[in-house]
Amino acid sequence: MSFELSILRKYLIPRKRHLSSALIACISLGVISVVVWLVLVFLSVTEGIEKTWLQKLTSLQAPIRVTPTKKYLNSRDYLVDLISHKAGYAVRSLAEKVRVSGMELYDAEVDEGLPTHWVAHEGKDPAVLAASILEGIRGSYRGVEYAPFEMSGAILKVETGLGTTVTQASYLASFPEEISYMESLLLPGLLPLNENGIVIPKNLQGSGVKIGARGWIQYQTTCAGALQEVRCPIIIAGFYDPGVIAVGNKCLLAPTSLVHLIRTASPVEHIDPTAALGFSLWHTDLSKTKRLASDLTKALHMAGIDTYWKVSTYHDYDFSKDLVQQFHSDRLLFTFLGLIILIVACSNIVSFLILLVQDKKKEIGILQAVGASKKSIALIFGGCGVVIGLVSSFIGTVAAFFTLRHLDAIVNFLSFLQGHPAFNPHFYGSSLPSQMSLSALFFVAIVTPLLALIAGLIPAWKACKLSPSATLRSE
Repeated sequence: MSFELSILRKYLIPRKRHLSSALIACISLGVISVVVWLVLVFLSVTEGIEKTWLQKLTSLQAPIRVTPTKKYLNSRDYLVDLISHKAGYAVRSLAEKVRVSGMELYDAEVDEGLPTHWVAHEGKDPAVLAASILEGIRGSYRGVEYAPFEMSGAILKVETGLGTTVTQASYLASFPEEISYMESLLLPGLLPLNENGIVIPKNLQGSGVKIGARGWIQYQTTCAGALQEVRCPIIIAGFYDPGVIAVGNKCLLAPTSLVHLIRTASPVEHIDPTAALGFSLWHTDLSKTKRLASDLTKALHMAGIDTYWKVSTYHDYDFSKDLVQQFHSDRLLFTFLGLIILIVACSNIVSFLILLVQDKKKEIGILQAVGASKKSIALIFGGCGVVIGLVSSFIGTVAAFFTLRHLDAIVNFLSFLQGHPAFNPHFYGSSLPSQMSLSALFFVAIVTPLLALIAGLIPAWKACKLSPSATLRSE
């Protein structure tokens, strides 16, 4: 009986230990690979959705705006049009002011004298100087475009093909046709724009409004001490995608001349006058927005007109500030959750290496007996953890690339099972982002092997503490 037990102990029990170690190793490898796969896919899709939303936001509103301060709106250069017969006794748009300064149109022999309380600026009109600085910025930075903008408000009424009229209180924003960044927002079928053509948000398609439909924009102006209703005929030239900003669904893109006419004839009380006009600046790399805004602010300061203009970025816009902050918070939260899941997954390495140390006591004792240092033994088991982390990262990354490449097919299959779209196209677009996030890839490539190394330190420390004499004596 003792002989049979010795045979069982010598051959069968070690083999069982080997099988247990291999099984736990495979489980650890598989769990970490699945976690890496899920983290990469999730972070890549969420980052892609955020970039898509920001792209729509900054294409419509521009990532940087240069708006006038009250000092400029009360300045001689801005108000001089009101007493100049050559300007038609009406404030001209910024685009018109840039072409011809107000003081150039003022004729002291014909027009009334300049009021003394108007703020006077020595030299050129601050609008002309600001435009020249923006022109210099465009020449210094690749992909920069700028254009004057104006905003106002009115009521849209448009006839549908169903014999009804759609009425909506709307914001009016000037539509810079020459800006290439606006093209990404426009839906197919856009008609050639003229002085009466406007582009409306795509949600009005559900109300029966079609391209080519006619209607009018209605606003009120003061005439002879009384309010008078004015209607401007319009034609629907196309639709655009406003993104997830709530105000976008009420924003109409109209010719600058029409917006300027309504803004000066019927100012909207709840629109800040200093935010209703200015210059919009677009550029390609949103990560450089704050640096570009800082350079622009310095240029305005050097020109001596920084008190006339304010530079703001999409991080500061009232209608998008909360959303941008939420994007940033969500990104940090999702990254933190991914880190916690990876820590839990890598804890499997501890169980595997502890079992491996128990299984390899004899080998460890022999290595120590022939002169192997504790540091080298610790490196062996710590290296095992790193190898598992690297292999798992590679497998998970390959699986993530494959999943993202076929993401639309997976979403279509889920939509088929549910009987309705798995992701609302109004929020996520016609398809989910399928590009691998480089930041997520770097996060996984660095964090996973590091966590695997840390997980391997506990068994490695235990292996260092084994006494070679006691280990060999027990074997």
